[in-house]
Amino acid sequence: MTHSLNPSHSVIINYTMNEKSNFHAKFIKTILDLGWTITKVETNIILAQLPTSLSSWGESFEVTLFEDHAEIKSLCVGNQLIDWGKNKKNVSLFIDKFEKNNNLNADNIDSNLLENSTNSDNFSISENKKSIKDYLSVFIPTKDYLITPILIFINIIVFVIMAIDGTGVIDSDPEKLIQWGANYRELTLNGELWRLISCMFIHIGIVHLIMNLYALIFIGSLLEPIIGKSKFLTVYLITGIVASTASLWWNTFALSAGASGAIFGLFGIFLALLTTNYIDKGIRQNLLKYISIYIILNITYGFKEGIDAAAHLGGLFSGILIGYSICYSLFNKENKEIAYWTIGVISFLGVACSYLVIETIPNPIKKYYVDESGGELNYFTLYENKMKDFEINESLALEVINNQYSSKERFLADINDVGIYYWNLNLKTLYEIQHYSLPKEVLERNDVLIKYCKLRIKSYQLLFSKIKEENTIYDKELIEITQEIEHLISTLI
Repeated sequence: MTHSLNPSHSVIINYTMNEKSNFHAKFIKTILDLGWTITKVETNIILAQLPTSLSSWGESFEVTLFEDHAEIKSLCVGNQLIDWGKNKKNVSLFIDKFEKNNNLNADNIDSNLLENSTNSDNFSISENKKSIKDYLSVFIPTKDYLITPILIFINIIVFVIMAIDGTGVIDSDPEKLIQWGANYRELTLNGELWRLISCMFIHIGIVHLIMNLYALIFIGSLLEPIIGKSKFLTVYLITGIVASTASLWWNTFALSAGASGAIFGLFGIFLALLTTNYIDKGIRQNLLKYISIYIILNITYGFKEGIDAAAHLGGLFSGILIGYSICYSLFNKENKEIAYWTIGVISFLGVACSYLVIETIPNPIKKYYVDESGGELNYFTLYENKMKDFEINESLALEVINNQYSSKERFLADINDVGIYYWNLNLKTLYEIQHYSLPKEVLERNDVLIKYCKLRIKSYQLLFSKIKEENTIYDKELIEITQEIEHLISTLI
């Protein structure tokens, strides 16, 4: 059963009831003369398969015989949702060849030829070869399908090299992703704008890669032949940059990677073209419905935790705008100058708008702090260094509670001179951090840490009093403070 979305073209050939068997033989002879592979022959139907070419995944050809006429049909198979006139061309080739065979009688047609055409063994071998060719054809660059397979290979090669480097095949290491060029606000906004592009070729595990490549093959096979190689590559990169920018604008700490933003941009372009008269009306409605459902489902799924919905939406909306922008140049393909200007303007506006948006994104670590040696440290680096000191001081302070003491005096001395000392040192550090220009989330976490240190100091003071006075009146308050400390720790994890 043929999928309703697969385009086709058919014509009717009339004959008399007595001519049916004669026409049946002529149809077989015509198909064989064209070099097409016959896959099924019955009294009322003849099925054939066209060879896979560099510009096509192959079409199916059907001849259905009725009492006084036959329907000749060529239809696309697999993921070919647009045939660019190929089905009509196939039917025309058949009609032209059939007219040359029309003077033949069934008796004049070589019976061995007809017998060989229905050989089941030959058909089985042919189908196996055809299926392999169909599968591999999506990876083969052609004149009208060049950029898509190149992008596929680049993504696969990068993923393999990253896997060899230890990034991870199933679940990638975030640190490794950042090293390879994932989009990360603290780095991208501070001089590493190349991450807006590099992140498009980095994937977070093999499942992420396969899903994106499947979508790229699907939309690339549809869109690239329409808009051409140069436009396709340009809009892929531009919508990808816009998608990366949208991700930066929306996500504060999360890193982003993958080709999905650019792929949604391609879907946006195709969606825009489907609302114009550029694509044949006969298939436009079904394609518009199919693409719309695909986009809605993926956008909805994109709002799940761990998926960069901002990049998807940024790519989609920029793609829709670009789709309408390139319509005029597509309707006037003979005017090369319009095409060049369109590409240039789209590229300029895409990059310029992304840059302007990036400039509006709060970049609290852009200001620099000059240390005592005269070296420059940005506030984020300084914050990280301070937090490392915080962890060391915290560890030293907690050791006081865990150590075994031979005397009460020694324990009291360490509580005061070591434990409380280091908690106060950390409190001083946290007060300094309050004045750093840091993201809101970091400063809010810093406020929680301040409260945590104050509770620790209070608990050490109560412990000091309890041991010195050897009195249990402090136990209740100690328990309450300990519970509050545990609660704060749970919020910080």
